[in-house]
Amino acid sequence: MDPGFAFEKTTNLGRMIEQWGVVPLASLSAFADDRYSYGYIGEDDFTMYPILPPGSFVQVDETRNKVVEGAWRSEFERPIYFVETREGFTCSWCHIKQEGIVLQPHPLSPVAVRILKHPQEAEVVGQVVGAAMRLGDWRVAGSLQTQKERAAVI
Repeated sequence: MDPGFAFEKTTNLGRMIEQWGVVPLASLSAFADDRYSYGYIGEDDFTMYPILPPGSFVQVDETRNKVVEGAWRSEFERPIYFVETREGFTCSWCHIKQEGIVLQPHPLSPVAVRILKHPQEAEVVGQVVGAAMRLGDWRVAGSLQTQKERAAVI
């Protein structure tokens, strides 16, 4: 794992892999699919909790980088987007409103709704099309587990 990797922050893994170079990428050949990029939901990012708990890995389809409006029958049908803001990355439901983008967290999340200028302050990287997560085993930020111990789990 890159020493600059922060488990607390949501990260675009595709950009990190480009920085890692050819040798480590060879060991991650299963992820070397040009159709998708990958992200990590930071341990401090509760934006889409409980659908995407902290510590989840997401698969992002960058060809779906336009927010789709619609009437969704459930929270599972509504598209979740991987968004880059000036503060970093996040996953959220999105709504375009005039020249702004509304980053809508899950209703059970403690995170507030954010409205940012689009595309100046927030850019949709793509739509989350897959996720991998541990169930019932995530830890609250500030737990006793060290970064080295977490890296060993990954």
